[in-house]
Amino acid sequence: MCGIFWYQGKNTYAQNILVHGLERLEYRWYDSAGLLVGNETWAIKLVRAVGKVSNLASKVVKDISDNEEYSFWIAHTRWATHGGVTEENTHPHYDKNKHFYLVHNGIIENYHKLKQELIVKWYTFYGETDSEVIANLLEDNRTGDFMETVEKVLWMIRWAYALLIVSTYAPNEIIAVRLWSPLLFAYNNQGEYFFSSDKQALAGYADKLIYLDDGDVIHLKGSEYHIKSNGFSKEKKIENMDIEALEASKWEYKHFMLKEIFEQPNIIRRIFKGRVDFNKNFLNAEAFHGMQYEQFKKIVFVGCGTSYNAWCLWTYWIENLVGLDASCEIASEYEYKNIKVHDDTLYVFISQSGETADSIEVLKLIKQKWGHTFGIVNVVGSTISRLTDYGLFTRAWAEIWVASTKAFSAQITSILLLALFLWKKRGLSKAKYEKVMIELSKVPVMIEDILADTVNIRKIAEYISVYKNFFFLGRQYQLPIARESSLKLKEITYLHSESYPTWELKHWPLALIENTIPSVLFVPNDLMFEKNSSSIQEIKARDGKVISISDKEIDNTDRNIHIPSTIDEIYPFLTTIVWQLLAYHVADILEKDIDKPRNLAKSVTVK
Repeated sequence: MCGIFWYQGKNTYAQNILVHGLERLEYRWYDSAGLLVGNETWAIKLVRAVGKVSNLASKVVKDISDNEEYSFWIAHTRWATHGGVTEENTHPHYDKNKHFYLVHNGIIENYHKLKQELIVKWYTFYGETDSEVIANLLEDNRTGDFMETVEKVLWMIRWAYALLIVSTYAPNEIIAVRLWSPLLFAYNNQGEYFFSSDKQALAGYADKLIYLDDGDVIHLKGSEYHIKSNGFSKEKKIENMDIEALEASKWEYKHFMLKEIFEQPNIIRRIFKGRVDFNKNFLNAEAFHGMQYEQFKKIVFVGCGTSYNAWCLWTYWIENLVGLDASCEIASEYEYKNIKVHDDTLYVFISQSGETADSIEVLKLIKQKWGHTFGIVNVVGSTISRLTDYGLFTRAWAEIWVASTKAFSAQITSILLLALFLWKKRGLSKAKYEKVMIELSKVPVMIEDILADTVNIRKIAEYISVYKNFFFLGRQYQLPIARESSLKLKEITYLHSESYPTWELKHWPLALIENTIPSVLFVPNDLMFEKNSSSIQEIKARDGKVISISDKEIDNTDRNIHIPSTIDEIYPFLTTIVWQLLAYHVADILEKDIDKPRNLAKSVTVK
């Protein structure tokens, strides 16, 4: 969602750094952007614009001349929650007397009550946001000490925030606060300091990094900083930035989505490296060593969106291969259940960013009850990676475009490795285990074979791009892939689609089958092939269109996309790639903004 970026240093053309930082945060989805520039004498300029960061950049060029010098900069991309998409509602925000300026990610749940109390005191508001309320609270509760004032106001506001605050009362100072919304502090040896919502925006700028935890407050004054938590001073670990992994470029690809689809074979190879010895059928991930003596009887998976679809696939792997009870929970709903935490249950959390607010809240609840937790995330140092007992990093590197492709493949690869570890640990069928390992080792090459068929997939995309509604159908291992594929189409084309277990057609969806609604069937030559073939005949008997994805030639379909043959457990890696490519090409044919689909955020960091 919203993005925060801050720069302090000696660069007098720092507006270029700031705009570039915001551009790197555009994947989070936003609808407006703004920045504030200032110096030690509190000469300031506030520039805000509706729309893309490029609109803001154009205004910056007009409003800030090259001979103007400023020592600090604060910037933000906003995703509207309170109030419409207007310049007045765009960050940074300030109080009625223009003494406190801030940017804010998150939601203040009690803002309406606080706003009414301020109105009674004759405070006026120019916009509709909850963030403006915080600025006026700071002015209303000013004590004469910057840090003391901020800490006083923090006790008044409820729920989630990442805040950067500056004040005319304290030139050349900034206070940053985190609670439930990601924020990090970084610097380099040239005397430059940064705050950002995501370390990806810092590639090439900073080389040292400090992750802020919930409740942390950092006060930067000149070149000195002090960190507090719950009123007490706190020492924080300083980490090195992995600059190479953060650099992102589309290279020769038209969109980041297409580039990241084609990255997947090498990402899967990277996940295997050092963790899997296919010659000896041995798993060597560090996370597994710590779990050698755990005796789990049940696995509960918690996730949202694409991560939830990955979990649903894993429940099949765990129950069919490992023989453990498994369930899959949507994080935003699970927290409202009466969760009973048991010592023989492993709670597994999956999140691309590691900062998904709904999942973090459930994770903290499980931790409070002493539950065993495992995280599968992409971002080293993220909240979920730091709170879980065990974990695997998916090694997908930065995923730039908003909807997920390579992160999903990386997640299900990591998930299968965990399933194989539990399988081996429980001493189950050695022959079956070795067969899965052999086929898993072939996955990168099989995906490359599919990617080589892009021209044919583009032709099928042209064929289906004229339709407005779709059904996605699959069974067993292919049902989560059908759900994920339906989600992918909706995310980037804005076309309507629904997903069902194939056999559920009989229970009412057949009523909607007609020649204007194609059905996409995932029908590899697996355990469900014959049953899926019967469903194809049912659809065709009602004049429905069928697009099949299979390693067998299927009669009576309108189009068939061929995939390599493998075993039931491995087919999901292949069928998901096919539909990622199809969805991409349909969106491209329809001329959609593929890398930044409307109304979506890469990382949902507030509830």
